[in-house]
Amino acid sequence: MAPKFGWLCILAGLGGCAVGPDYREPAPATPSDWLAGQDADLKPINTDTLKNWWKSFGDARLDRLMDRALADNLDLKAAMARIEQARAERRSARAELFPRVDAAAGAQRNDNPLPGLAPGIRYNLFELGFDAVWEIDLFGRLRRRLEAASADLDAAKAEYSQALVTLTADLARSYIEYRSLQNQLRITQANLAAQQNTQHLTEIQFREGVGTRHDSVRARAQTETTGAQIPALRSGIIAELRQMEVLIGRQPGTLAADLREPAGVPVASGRELLASPADTLRHRPDLRIAERQLAAATALQGAAIAELFPNISLSAFLGLRNTDIEGLFKSAAFSYSTAANLLQPLLNFGRIQAGIDRAKAQQQEAYLAFEKTVLEALRETETALTRYLNEEIRRQTLARSVADQRESVRLSQLRYREGVISFLDVLESQRALFVAEIELARSEASASTNLIAVYKALGGGADALPPLSSRNP
Repeated sequence: MAPKFGWLCILAGLGGCAVGPDYREPAPATPSDWLAGQDADLKPINTDTLKNWWKSFGDARLDRLMDRALADNLDLKAAMARIEQARAERRSARAELFPRVDAAAGAQRNDNPLPGLAPGIRYNLFELGFDAVWEIDLFGRLRRRLEAASADLDAAKAEYSQALVTLTADLARSYIEYRSLQNQLRITQANLAAQQNTQHLTEIQFREGVGTRHDSVRARAQTETTGAQIPALRSGIIAELRQMEVLIGRQPGTLAADLREPAGVPVASGRELLASPADTLRHRPDLRIAERQLAAATALQGAAIAELFPNISLSAFLGLRNTDIEGLFKSAAFSYSTAANLLQPLLNFGRIQAGIDRAKAQQQEAYLAFEKTVLEALRETETALTRYLNEEIRRQTLARSVADQRESVRLSQLRYREGVISFLDVLESQRALFVAEIELARSEASASTNLIAVYKALGGGADALPPLSSRNP
């Protein structure tokens, strides 16, 4: 038994070899700094800020919504289920490296029933025991598959992180848009009330012969134009509310009571945004997904190449065998056997080479997908940073414009009462104020949503954790 055991050790040791390319993680070329942030007064962002970036908005309702989404969002639960699938696949691939032992029971009847042939020996064979089979992974076919399964598991975990990034960004955007629409509705209703009062005044003046019919008609037209915008705003509010309910995994109507009261659009300073491109790429889950998919494709290329080499396996039987079932459990029926098998592919009509070519092409596709993901990450971050910084400038300009328009309305009303200007000038100044206020409300929302896009581009939220009460034990 000693020589046989020695051969087993030698074969197991040779199993440390593996054909095919060994994977090396690519190091993408990145610029040293972002072009968009060169002229901005931005500070380096820290990991804690990026992990729970929505807390920088200082909105308690948004924080509670995030907690509910992190605990109950269905996309996150599906991503977690995919992680469990990948773990099971890895366990299965790892199990292939070890011997397989099966309980075996059988009965055979041997005879020669064909006419014209010499009669054979007729006998029965009964057996009961254990079969063992062990494939010696001499050329690394099984280990390469295990490498691929491990990379797929890492990719599944990165997909969960990417789902966190997407969820937190989508929920924050919906919440900000919801508050913005509420704000726009409030502005529109206030302007509508003022315009209705103005319309009523012009109608009285027209009936008394002081005003003109043109003033009355113009005032009514402006009132109707403003009032026509209210149904669209209400529809938008409901749509965003329904979207948030889906994101937290709840039925329609769940959030109606919690978010009915209007509130301002949450804003954050956005001063801590500057991270180097290299740091950004390291933190983005989509880059991790692409890199792990490349690793899996490289491992599967090695597994395909290993199909060219012999398949070596050992098998053994230990149990009871007898031609008489009554004597099967006697000591004389004890039996064991061992065997070694080698299977070398000879004629397969190009099947193995086609598999190698396919695996090589898939590895090349995965590499190109990784390179494209790098470029998309750089583009997304540059674009998001540019939009945020420019929208901040626009918001500040609009805020000054609104202040000027309010002063213009006040002065026009004074001048109208003094008889210096016509009522059309008052209506025009009111209309201009309304437009400026709406634009400011939209710009405030755009600035916040663009800031969210920056956080998303930086991989913000990838390490977010659900509330303690909802975590798995």
